[in-house]
Amino acid sequence: MLKNLGINTVHVDIDNLGSLGLHRMEMCLGRMGTYESRLKKMLSDIQQAKTMKIPFSIHLPMFLNEGFEGDYLDVFFLDPNPKKREASYELLEYNLKEMKNIQPDYCVLHFAGVYREKLEPYNDFKTVLVDALNRINKLATQYDTKILIEYMGSNIWFSDYSQWIEAVSTLSNVGIITDTGHLYFASLIHGFDYMQALDKLSAVSDAFHFWTTKGDKAYAESDYYKKYHHIVPHIEQLKIDSWAFDTEQVLMRLVREDKPIIIEASTLYKGQTYFYDGIKSLIEKIS
Repeated sequence: MLKNLGINTVHVDIDNLGSLGLHRMEMCLGRMGTYESRLKKMLSDIQQAKTMKIPFSIHLPMFLNEGFEGDYLDVFFLDPNPKKREASYELLEYNLKEMKNIQPDYCVLHFAGVYREKLEPYNDFKTVLVDALNRINKLATQYDTKILIEYMGSNIWFSDYSQWIEAVSTLSNVGIITDTGHLYFASLIHGFDYMQALDKLSAVSDAFHFWTTKGDKAYAESDYYKKYHHIVPHIEQLKIDSWAFDTEQVLMRLVREDKPIIIEASTLYKGQTYFYDGIKSLIEKIS
């Protein structure tokens, strides 16, 4: 079970992986520092992971082309504006070309963008959605990689997790990565049962992002999210104490699947001591 537990490189150096008791990495540009410095670190981490034979995934995009407008992590495959959609495909293909010799276990993609309100009619949305899934799958196949789309219920046009499961079921090189924090926010926004959704998504997901938060508000309305962003999971966190979920219960559900679990958290909440204690508590539980 421990072989599946890993961490995002934004807040942890790859040199510390062994001392933390973790066994895989997910490389991500993050948002701290200049693009040049972040890319340099990411390339160095990849080379080191290969040398040390550490399994790794990559959170796209890794390479940013000039002129891309908007949030590079959100991208805009489902945007009503066809120019923004095409820019997203160009960014994706540019990354897959540049990464052809890197060969990660899989890549992670934020697919839907963030559209929390239906501001205008979007009568051709279903056509855009099917086209997007097929084009992404075609690119993933062409460049011989697996792309996992991160479930985002914040896009009101494509929020039903059952629809996500159905949409990727026939695609050869596209799968789902379930993010425990974003799933929690989606359950608040759309009013579905969190553990029921997690159970169904876990069964079909190829990997997981693992973090938590507190309170019953989502994103910009959540004081905890605004202040601490992704909080590290810790076995002591209980829903009765206003945590998003019982961390132990969620951990054990993910572990059942025998798939990569990537801790995707910052050190903002209670500092590095709590961060490392949280990781230790997870390892002790599944050892």
